[in-house]
Amino acid sequence: MRVNRRYAGWLVMAIVLTAGCGRLFADRTPAATASADVQRVTFDIVARDNRCEPAVLAADREGRSLLITFHVASVGKQHVFQIPDLAVRKTVPAGTEISIPVLADRSGIYSYGCTGLAWLGPLDARGKLAIK
Repeated sequence: MRVNRRYAGWLVMAIVLTAGCGRLFADRTPAATASADVQRVTFDIVARDNRCEPAVLAADREGRSLLITFHVASVGKQHVFQIPDLAVRKTVPAGTEISIPVLADRSGIYSYGCTGLAWLGPLDARGKLAIK
């Protein structure tokens, strides 16, 4: 049986929608259990106008795991804070602040973002998190 390419695309989209888009856009954070000797860092972030302030964050692991706690405050409207490469996605209601703990055990430069459009996700990551 041969399927027309145009119909195949529609079929895939229908399957995704039927399977539940909620899982694609659901809040998630990785488990952040850490031992007592882990290094700890806290960043204060303000989500405003579909962007995060500050736009650049840096932390040094000093050769061990790093427990980063993001304190994210949403100003003006609801925002979604996300770090796609670390599997972090959290909705922050307008006028509130939440804490998001993330355990980083590897160095790298990660894109992060704050957007008011939940479906836009990783395409709107404008900030950079550098972990050395």
